[in-house]
Amino acid sequence: MRARTILTTLCAAIALAGCVKPPSTPSPGSDFGYDEWDSIPNDVPLPKPGVNQRPVVGTKKLLVTVTHWQDGDGLNFPLIKKHTVSNDPDALPAYISAASHGKLTLTGQIIEHTSGPRPELCKEGSPMPISLATAEGAKSALAQGLNPNDYDYLINVIDCGGNASAYVPGRVMGVYGQAGGPHVYKHEFGHNLGYNHASTYTQCATASNVVSAPGSCQTTSYGDTGDSVSGGGTLYPANNRWYSGWLDNSQAAVIERSGLYRLTKLGNEGPQLYLINRPGLTPSQVALEYRKPTPFDNFPPSDNRVKGVWVRYTTMGGSLLNTQLDATPQTATTADPTLLPGKVFSDLAAGVTVEVCSATDTGATVAVTINNQLQRKCPTLPPAVPGVTNPPASVKQYNPVKVAGSAIPGALVNINYKRSADTEWVSTTTIAGADGTWEKSLPYLSPQQYHLSVSQKLDDKTSLPNTRIVEVVH
Repeated sequence: MRARTILTTLCAAIALAGCVKPPSTPSPGSDFGYDEWDSIPNDVPLPKPGVNQRPVVGTKKLLVTVTHWQDGDGLNFPLIKKHTVSNDPDALPAYISAASHGKLTLTGQIIEHTSGPRPELCKEGSPMPISLATAEGAKSALAQGLNPNDYDYLINVIDCGGNASAYVPGRVMGVYGQAGGPHVYKHEFGHNLGYNHASTYTQCATASNVVSAPGSCQTTSYGDTGDSVSGGGTLYPANNRWYSGWLDNSQAAVIERSGLYRLTKLGNEGPQLYLINRPGLTPSQVALEYRKPTPFDNFPPSDNRVKGVWVRYTTMGGSLLNTQLDATPQTATTADPTLLPGKVFSDLAAGVTVEVCSATDTGATVAVTINNQLQRKCPTLPPAVPGVTNPPASVKQYNPVKVAGSAIPGALVNINYKRSADTEWVSTTTIAGADGTWEKSLPYLSPQQYHLSVSQKLDDKTSLPNTRIVEVVH
């Protein structure tokens, strides 16, 4: 990350996404912006060859070292502690917990130590000396009887010209001055997770309600206000979360057939990511996600970024590289990137189209066409009757009775049941997973005959029910 001269202009674009514009007379190195040199490529094999994920889950130990120079520096130990290892709601651990939905927990400690006089390297310029920071951090740890190798992640802070850098992927970051807020740590930790700086496709061709990419689009650096690694102050994108092992198969899927798909709000129950393959092409996939305001994604309710579907091109391998689509290329900003209801995204090279059918408080529905098939349109009729695979007809059931089947991915599944002799139904719901399957265990049912009725709801349209008689014997 680069010094505050960049951040001043950057904040104009991401002020609504959690960035705080620096004061007019800050101390040197107090704020950080984006610099292409802050990400250091690191060739680390994937955990499972051929599986393009780098899961980081469970509890990981973090050591933060703050090294002072004998002749003084501008480092504020209590503030660094607040940003990195405290319980502050905006600190790095809280951010990672929110982004991973509790799949990754950072615990750790912070230490400080006084080294020798300020090195000549640190007296002018912005060298971003990660080797120096790492060496000084190791000295600080050893001076207090700690072994850096006992920790999963290391943040080494020295006063050396400002900026910060990290390995992509890796376990070490260096911070070279006093950050005014925790954003720098979220950004650099994203690099450690394997996330590269993203780009944005701008000035893409449009015709009527269709925006086409990548084709004649122009590529600009950064500009993705939905990614703390690439121009925003928000949580990491959905496909980054999948790459890190934070989304399961009910929350993320590759679209393998044309049809309707429902995205739930990012961070909530249900499908949060759909990927569309682009065989033989680079980038290799298209990623779709839908956001609503959260404490970290603090967009206004009327903002474009919470009114439509985010489209990103992505290649996920040894590291992750995204290119956001600016789906409103007629404006001069990339802070309104989403594909709004009624708009269509077309990728002619990949034979893909995506039309946004709706965007509500609970999710967004898209009509997706792949393999150059006849374009799938948004629905005007109720959805089809959902499939019910369990309980099978004429097979006696034992408690707990599990109801399962298939539906439109992301659809709301309404499950109603009653004793045959009763008139009142008991209702419960679930959401079909990203792969279109669903299941729900019912509470204890006394042995007797029941009527079961299952329907699916997509937006404001509800299907006819799938009904059957269920005999519960125990």
